[in-house]
Amino acid sequence: MQGFVELEGERLALRVSLKGGAVDDGQTSDGRPFLRRHGDGAFDVLRSACFPLVPVGNRVEANSFELGGKSYRFTPNTAEPNYIHGDGWLAEWNVEDASTTHVRLAFGQLHPVNSPHIYRAVQTITLDGATVTLALSVTNLGSETLPFGIGFHPYFPRTDATRLMAPAMAWWTEREGYLPGVRTPIPDSADFVTPRRLPRRRLNNCFEGWSGQARIIWPEMKLAADIAADALFSRYMLYAPEDDCSFFCLEPMSHTPNALALAGPESLHLLAPDETLAGTFSITVSDCEDFQ
Repeated sequence: MQGFVELEGERLALRVSLKGGAVDDGQTSDGRPFLRRHGDGAFDVLRSACFPLVPVGNRVEANSFELGGKSYRFTPNTAEPNYIHGDGWLAEWNVEDASTTHVRLAFGQLHPVNSPHIYRAVQTITLDGATVTLALSVTNLGSETLPFGIGFHPYFPRTDATRLMAPAMAWWTEREGYLPGVRTPIPDSADFVTPRRLPRRRLNNCFEGWSGQARIIWPEMKLAADIAADALFSRYMLYAPEDDCSFFCLEPMSHTPNALALAGPESLHLLAPDETLAGTFSITVSDCEDFQ
């Protein structure tokens, strides 16, 4: 039977799956969803509300990189040709500590499987009033210095009137293979410097130069969510499919998608043996009557 941990505080409730270390549901005490609901049927991480990205995020083109004159390989971990989203979202996590409002999960990859990394990842999820805080760390347990990156992949409800504010300085276009194309100024139709509706077209773009601050407003639910991410997460991935307008993703990331191919391993965080990379982001939910 699938393992879950139920968290419930004064204002918020979450359901966390040990499969993938994924949040399965997030709602207020009066039942308003601030994260996507999984729905009926067997648990599927790709239908969850949020999952961790570790030891790298998004896709790795050609499943390889070179460092110090040595070549390293990834193995595709889904039906896609490129390794995607790391290992943690497909792994079984262990509960190290839990209460009604807090859980600490851990996952260790002690032998290279789909990635060349050997590491331990720890994720903590904490409810405190109207705020849920998610923290993720990864420690290099291998004998080599390797590039690491972390992030989160939350899914937010999307309604006809949903508004997003997430100021950034530049974005990456999308090219074939769902990969970043070129870095350009953000077009007006996708500039979320002030709250605005998502455009009615596909978005699958990385936004760079992000302050770590974002705000989502759901007028129909009279609800808002304020996102605050550590400086480590200086960019986010925005995914809004055209064929399913029930959700969108705003993914805090420590590196640009496909950075291993675009800029090399030095563009991630090179961790020597026993070094750790860690980052935190939070979602604070509030009632909202201001729909401007």
